[in-house]
Amino acid sequence: MYSTYRVLVICVIRIFSDAVFVNGIKYSLDSSNWLLDNRDKGYTKLQATVPGGVYTVLMEANVIDDVFYGFNDIETRWVSKTNWNYSTEFFLENDVLIKKEKIKLVFEGIDTFSTIFLNDQELGVTENMFVRYIFDVQSYLKRGYNRLEVRLKSPVNEAKKLFDEQSKNYSIVPLCVPVEYNGECHVNHIRKTQASFSWDWGPALPSIGIWKSVYLQGYDTVIIRDVTIKTENATKNFWNIDIYVYLDGCMQDENVEGIITATINTDIGKTVLKTRNLCTSTNSNGEHVTILSGSIDKSYVKLWWPNGYGNANLYTVYVSYSNVKRNESSNKTFKIGFRVVELVQDKIESGLLFYFKINNVPIFAKGSNSIPINILPELAQNKETIKHLLQSAKDVNMNMLRVWGGGNYEADVFYELADEYGIMIWQDFMFACNMYPATEEFLENVKNEVRHQVRRLQHHASIIMWAGNNENEVALRQNWYGSASKFKTFKADYKKLYVETIQTELLRSDNTRPFLVSSPSNGLQSIQQDYVALFPQSNYYGDIHFYNYFFDSWNTTNYPIPRFSSEYGYQALPSVNTLLTATNSISDLNISSKFLQKRQHLPDGFKKMTNLINFRLRLPDENSPDFYKAYIFNSQVMQAMSVKIETEHNRQWRSSFNEQGLGHVMGSLYWQLNDVWVAPTWSGIDFKGNWKMMQYFSKHFFAPVIVTGDITLNGDLNVYVVSDLTHTIFNANVTMFVYNWDSMTPLHSHIIKTNIEANQSKKVLTVKLENDLLNIANGSCGATPTRKCFIYFTVNSDNSEATLSNYVFPVPLKFANINYANVTITAIKEHRSPDQQFTITISTNEIALFVWLEVNNNIKGRFSDNGFLQITNEKNVTFTPTDYVILDDLIRSLTVTHLMSYM
Repeated sequence: MYSTYRVLVICVIRIFSDAVFVNGIKYSLDSSNWLLDNRDKGYTKLQATVPGGVYTVLMEANVIDDVFYGFNDIETRWVSKTNWNYSTEFFLENDVLIKKEKIKLVFEGIDTFSTIFLNDQELGVTENMFVRYIFDVQSYLKRGYNRLEVRLKSPVNEAKKLFDEQSKNYSIVPLCVPVEYNGECHVNHIRKTQASFSWDWGPALPSIGIWKSVYLQGYDTVIIRDVTIKTENATKNFWNIDIYVYLDGCMQDENVEGIITATINTDIGKTVLKTRNLCTSTNSNGEHVTILSGSIDKSYVKLWWPNGYGNANLYTVYVSYSNVKRNESSNKTFKIGFRVVELVQDKIESGLLFYFKINNVPIFAKGSNSIPINILPELAQNKETIKHLLQSAKDVNMNMLRVWGGGNYEADVFYELADEYGIMIWQDFMFACNMYPATEEFLENVKNEVRHQVRRLQHHASIIMWAGNNENEVALRQNWYGSASKFKTFKADYKKLYVETIQTELLRSDNTRPFLVSSPSNGLQSIQQDYVALFPQSNYYGDIHFYNYFFDSWNTTNYPIPRFSSEYGYQALPSVNTLLTATNSISDLNISSKFLQKRQHLPDGFKKMTNLINFRLRLPDENSPDFYKAYIFNSQVMQAMSVKIETEHNRQWRSSFNEQGLGHVMGSLYWQLNDVWVAPTWSGIDFKGNWKMMQYFSKHFFAPVIVTGDITLNGDLNVYVVSDLTHTIFNANVTMFVYNWDSMTPLHSHIIKTNIEANQSKKVLTVKLENDLLNIANGSCGATPTRKCFIYFTVNSDNSEATLSNYVFPVPLKFANINYANVTITAIKEHRSPDQQFTITISTNEIALFVWLEVNNNIKGRFSDNGFLQITNEKNVTFTPTDYVILDDLIRSLTVTHLMSYM
């Protein structure tokens, strides 16, 4: 085993279209002409749309209310515990389709268990939400009307049946989710979105439906079913290219005429690869694969880079099959990016390193974890929502998102935008926080899933790693679910699933990226210890997940120093405006309400949240009428500052080690980016698309260059300048200001002249905090200087990349001598060139903390800054609306608040 997992990566591509055929012989069955029936419940001929789902049909028909409102997630649970039938009729007369020798019915996605009938003839069954199902229907179709029926079974009932069958041997744990989740049991026995049976951040909505496209395909010879591509950085001057074309329709001993052509558009003309060798070779799965090989001069293309490191250059590829004699063709079009990926795990004295290199450049991974775009998969395809989330990630300097293993493989547009925006994707397979069966039937089901999803996604430049599961290695070793009594059995199952099945099947379709068996994992060290490390989440290896609910989250001494932090985070409530989209009662916004208690799925969640708030902030009396507003605001302050401090802590240690050999932290991915309902969660963006304070903060703590201060156990203040840039910034000035809470004029300033080194964290100053503050300006900080004063930093240079600021509060703010500030909006100016924007002037008579601007739900948009520390009498902030806004409407909607409003 090499100490560094190096992958000479390949071109990566994105498929934009399904196979297209001449003579119009792809016949789409996507429409609103479907019917949904459940005779047991008395529902017949409900109008349904495909792609779609049962929950959305019932909401549109007013059979059930909005499942995201009130307690409807619980009250509508009956929907998932009964069977439903989809049906449609379509008319075929003298269509070219009906005359074809081969006709296939393709379901791109069925959720999940169903039996398919065409003209009352059973075609087959489905049992995996993540698999494309293809049925040969040539002998079942007829001229005139044809009837297609999809009989869907309850996923909850099917999971229970599979559990009961498995339990004849031994029970797969956990037996159910915690009671606080208000969820369903045994989701680990079925292959659908694991979070659909509930999670600590989401409701149980066990979806059912036809969530992706359905169509008929007719052809005489062959069609292109899938394409994968491999590019190898083989020589100084050329990229070697292998394009794998998976054909459907090849018959044994059949001589298929025709030609397959791949055209790659480059900066300098086109590169064309061709072959006439069709249906002549098969892979280990017995599939017919045609390989086109060639090379491209490196001067013809530019590299694909992550966000912040260069342009995410993409190139269009067109792969086609053509048979002139039969007047038949099919094709696929996609985009590729040229880059080299390495997961470096070099051995050092204190363990192993763990970080990514792209194009031989070490990358500090900055980003978040994405959960399903929507817990109802048919709604998770919404392109505008996906674009908002990916654009939000790009705009705050993220370069990586981890697609978490308990959710969906996201929609195609998600990966297309990640390619375009330069956002690296850490792609989990869909297994999380459970032990899983290892029966022959289950493993075969998983093989089909891996094969389909890898070929669908392999093409993307953005996907830089596969991971087998979320948290299952550590769960097994640490006995999270009571597996210790059968440890050997569950370990054997673990290896059968993730190593022998998933890894093996993955490598058959893609060997161009690293594979991590689990996250968190000790990486190569886990492999050396037979895939289940003795001490998972060691800070000396691999990646870790870390959550802190019991200690001061603004104190870095409570944080680990890992190699790579792939999960960490804190809960906060969404805004009042967002909460009122899920209830119409103000009383429901108190944390003691039944509404919020049902939506708080973290055990003792509000107790933990309150505890963390109380370390640093002061909540008003619980009986005060505005307590709910204060609690919501303070929860967002606590979350934003906690994630800020932990992220900056990770970045401080990117290029150094402590005396114990800890350090070289090269990744910081907080939990979580988005929401699937209105509730207290770890998200930075709430269910309505509004940014919490943490999301605004991330623009600063993920900036390419930051200045940050850290207070040690002995009271030293260490000041760091951290840079992710690949070039050095010379002659920068780091200025440390000391402010008294009573004045907007600093008491003292100290300038450190330094170079900001490329890809480095550099400590530029250490001061004895309390002693030095005592001596500032003849004792102007008073007898208790850490309560009376705080530290503010700026960095300035001739290079605009290094114009930034930050702050350190020496004591909890509840103990600081902060004056009440009168913060008001004193001016709003509209600009319309090139797009509509508003400049908002905020005025204050005192230093103001966490100044928060907000508009109501009728106006969507984003502020250039929010939740900020205001140390000047006036500050201008830009508001960019999503849609056109009348100035008077914005004036009426806009509000401003700050910390002292609630202390």
